[in-house]
Amino acid sequence: MKKYELVADKIKAYITKNKLHHGDKLPTITELMKEYQVGKSTILQAITLLTQRGIVYKVQGSGVFVRPTGRDGYMSLTDNAGFAHVLKNPSTEVIEFSEKKAPSPLNEYLHSDEVCYFIKRLRRQEGKPFVLEESYYPKSIIPFMSKEIAEGSIFDYIKDGLKKEIRFSDKYMRVRKLRADEAKYLELEEGDPCLEVYDTFYLANGTPFDSSKLVYNYQNSKFYDQSSDDIIKKNSPNLKVQII
Repeated sequence: MKKYELVADKIKAYITKNKLHHGDKLPTITELMKEYQVGKSTILQAITLLTQRGIVYKVQGSGVFVRPTGRDGYMSLTDNAGFAHVLKNPSTEVIEFSEKKAPSPLNEYLHSDEVCYFIKRLRRQEGKPFVLEESYYPKSIIPFMSKEIAEGSIFDYIKDGLKKEIRFSDKYMRVRKLRADEAKYLELEEGDPCLEVYDTFYLANGTPFDSSKLVYNYQNSKFYDQSSDDIIKKNSPNLKVQII
């Protein structure tokens, strides 16, 4: 993890510890530099990261302020930290671990037709089925993977073990009906509604390293999204939703 990411986590912890609410002002850049013993550029990068995550906002000439936090039980649609860090009392069941080529459209999102590590997992939150996940990791990008790693946080392994920086993702969504095999794992009925998400994650150099299909249990999953000022300025959100 980079220094500015560590500082961003510390500032987020400061917000939580001090029970800051929407509109509360953070210490000045100079005070933050002194508190965390880092340079100005590191603080500014940390603030930018927190802004992108929807945790703070900047007011020109006035400072940095806290944004409203997400409602209890809701997960951010745009969080790239992985489920292990956002779910309450998470658990993971690895249903399949193998090596195969990604099917369409996942191979198209990876821009590759090579053999990948394939991982099918059921993620639970507080014992309840949350999402059925099928993921492909190209072996040229992720040279080693195991079932034991898949039972924990794959993103932590990629960031801390492989020293690769995860930067951004693209998400394509649609609402559809569950198939029988999916309903079995999610403890629902065939034909029940679900949210299907095609998710592609990229490294800092823009290389896609993970293409996944996620099927969410409609009873146990709730989401929110907080856009950043950068997204609004660019007017090019990378969230695509299809309802059919």
